[in-house]
Amino acid sequence: MHPALRPGPASLLAGLSVVLSLGCDVTIKDGDVSVRHLQGRATESWVRKYPLEPGGRFRIANNSGPIEIVAGEAGTVEVAATIAATAMTDERAAESIREAKIDETVAPDHVAIVAESPRRGGNLEMSFKVTVPPDAHVEATLNNSRLRADGLRGHIKAMVVNGRIEFSGMRGTVDAATVNGSVSVKMAEITGRVRVECTNGQISIEVPKDAKATLNVRSVNGGVTVTGLNTQESTAGRRIRIVESPLNGGGPEIDVRANNGRITIEGK
Repeated sequence: MHPALRPGPASLLAGLSVVLSLGCDVTIKDGDVSVRHLQGRATESWVRKYPLEPGGRFRIANNSGPIEIVAGEAGTVEVAATIAATAMTDERAAESIREAKIDETVAPDHVAIVAESPRRGGNLEMSFKVTVPPDAHVEATLNNSRLRADGLRGHIKAMVVNGRIEFSGMRGTVDAATVNGSVSVKMAEITGRVRVECTNGQISIEVPKDAKATLNVRSVNGGVTVTGLNTQESTAGRRIRIVESPLNGGGPEIDVRANNGRITIEGK
């Protein structure tokens, strides 16, 4: 087992399971095509539990799979990862598992998890389910997948490339951005600044109808639609759509920017 995946004193590590499943290996040589229906698969579980001070910071980075973050008990961060690899043989899949790395940085006021997949051979995915204290300050980055978060009331900062962001039940401050992907943010309460930015993708924001906030919305090469909220008339040019308006007398800023994508703001 790779040292980075070796269980620590506060962990539960399931054993490596290697199973054989049907796949397709196509080889072309001298004009002849041969097909082998054989594919290997390996899986492993990685679980950790960390103490975290009130208002502490949690950071996670993953370049090979989805992340889900939910609110849990105060004072504790729990991280559960499923590492799955496929290759032409079970041995190669198991080798990819061994080469995967999950680095941990732990202190009373912050926890950081950085996952790195091997660059050669096979197909490996590391998916994470994280439970954090509701007031934690969270930072997440990932590529080519989906980030979900639910029920947080601290600050969350997120950056996703070639994927999507889905936030729901949020009560804290938000700073979210995607490149080549979509963003959906559902706010249960507006208590501070909400910033959402997207390049080449769509943005959807949902806020309480009675929220006191200030809209500052701009879309380049895309439209802006606001429903269920009393707003001032937007300005519209050929390429740029702008909405600047207080909601229910004004309050924290909801700052939304899209390049080459549509923005939808809805009051619920």
